[in-house]
Amino acid sequence: MSSVLLVSSNGAGMGHLTRLLAYARRMPAGTRRHVLSLSQAVPVVGDEGIPWEYLPSQGASGLRPAAWRTLFAERVTEILHRLDPDVLVFDGTHPYSGLDRALAAHPRTRAVWSRRGMWLPGRNVDQLEKSAWFDAVVEPGDLAAPADRGATATAEGAVRVRPVTLVDRAALSDRATARAALGLPAEGRLALVSLGAGNINDTDDEVGAAAAALQARGVGVCVTAPSIAERAYAGSDVHLVRHFPLSEHFAAFDVAVAAAGYNSFHEALRLGVPTLFVPNRGTSLDDQVARARHAADRGWALVADTLTGGAAGAAVEELLDRGPALAAQALEADPGNGADEAAQEILRVAGRAA
Repeated sequence: MSSVLLVSSNGAGMGHLTRLLAYARRMPAGTRRHVLSLSQAVPVVGDEGIPWEYLPSQGASGLRPAAWRTLFAERVTEILHRLDPDVLVFDGTHPYSGLDRALAAHPRTRAVWSRRGMWLPGRNVDQLEKSAWFDAVVEPGDLAAPADRGATATAEGAVRVRPVTLVDRAALSDRATARAALGLPAEGRLALVSLGAGNINDTDDEVGAAAAALQARGVGVCVTAPSIAERAYAGSDVHLVRHFPLSEHFAAFDVAVAAAGYNSFHEALRLGVPTLFVPNRGTSLDDQVARARHAADRGWALVADTLTGGAAGAAVEELLDRGPALAAQALEADPGNGADEAAQEILRVAGRAA
């Protein structure tokens, strides 16, 4: 049976780590899987029964870039010699210098780059040269691929699969079970607000504006634990949800207001959650604006450039009115999950290990 080392970059959220777990879940029983991650969220991997190790990112380590790259290369080299995996899978948009040296020092191990698309036009083009470090490139599909104008859209040689999510619709818990599991009220409308960091009590902030507009219409507001500071809950009628993967309990929510990162976008559309996307314009590479606008153009979801300045009320009103019909159209267009195809390609490459 194959052995697989799954390496995730840090990123701004849990997208890279979650995508690797989507692959890992769909590998045959008996496959030896091990995770090395730069994400501080890596302990969630333990709940999957997968051994894991944490390597602080350059920012978290406090090291200068050159010193951190040396540390990274040494750590990956050590783990390759210790575990002797058939294949290493790196998920990220920027393969770190030093990974090539580590792989060269352990030539038996094959390598796969898991690389999502929708890069901002003209950005990160030089990274495509690093495809030569890998035996294969797997590109998780994007429902907004027709709007992709980034460097990967025309790159040759990638194995492109359908969009990847950790959870499929068939695995969703029902509404009552989901709300009980999350500690939420059994009755009443609830909205998930997932816009990244923000202040729930500040209506000049995207998160606060969304919360105020929803509450004004009698909809309870739920936020994920990282979204806002713990102290912001004092005096505000907001539900904190802590669960991974939260998507398996999406039936708890009537609607969602979310950023348009790869995972949040595809989870919402593939799992049937009526969603208003507020794309994050501050990303270094991910073209969330193009992704969200494509969904709106196709009639799958709503999009708003901002909810501040008094814009939240009308946007939330439209979400509550039209959202369910749009979500139904998104489900009709769902091509299915590409995680199985990606896992099969990874294991195919693993079979070529010396």
